[in-house]
Amino acid sequence: MDKKNKVLIKINGQEYPIVGSEPKDYLLKVGNFVDEKMEEVRSNNQRLSTSMIAVLTSINMADDLLKLEEKLEKVQGKYEEPLKELQKIKSKCKNLEFSLKNLEEENRELKQNNINLGKFKEKYETETLELKAEVKKRKEESKKAEEIVNELQNKLFENQIKLVQARKQLEKSQEDS
Repeated sequence: MDKKNKVLIKINGQEYPIVGSEPKDYLLKVGNFVDEKMEEVRSNNQRLSTSMIAVLTSINMADDLLKLEEKLEKVQGKYEEPLKELQKIKSKCKNLEFSLKNLEEENRELKQNNINLGKFKEKYETETLELKAEVKKRKEESKKAEEIVNELQNKLFENQIKLVQARKQLEKSQEDS
């Protein structure tokens, strides 16, 4: 069971206890964020009631959240094509490795039969070098693509964390109002 942390935060001049499994610093950060957002709304119109400030703050935060979700969807859409390309490259790499294994087996048979050893050996070595170069090239491309995918997944993860944080803030804001 997660350890629950409890902090007392001040929002719009009122103290609220917040309990959560997140670190206390994070809970304080959430409370300060909500307080700052409510202060922005209040500073734009001094005549608003606390509940109106809370509602407008919630609307603003919901707007921010929805815009972030839309950006996240666009980012995810951008990364789908590189992921598909990576799968194609991996498939080509496996096919090339399979081809290389077949050529190596063919070479063993040719050596055992001693049929035109010189010609086949030269052909095998040339093709093997070409295939190894191609495999190496594909592996490098695959590695680069994996690095891009990892970077994109990290960005996606960061955006998902931000989205979760924004949702938590929105939920907390809605609970507080």
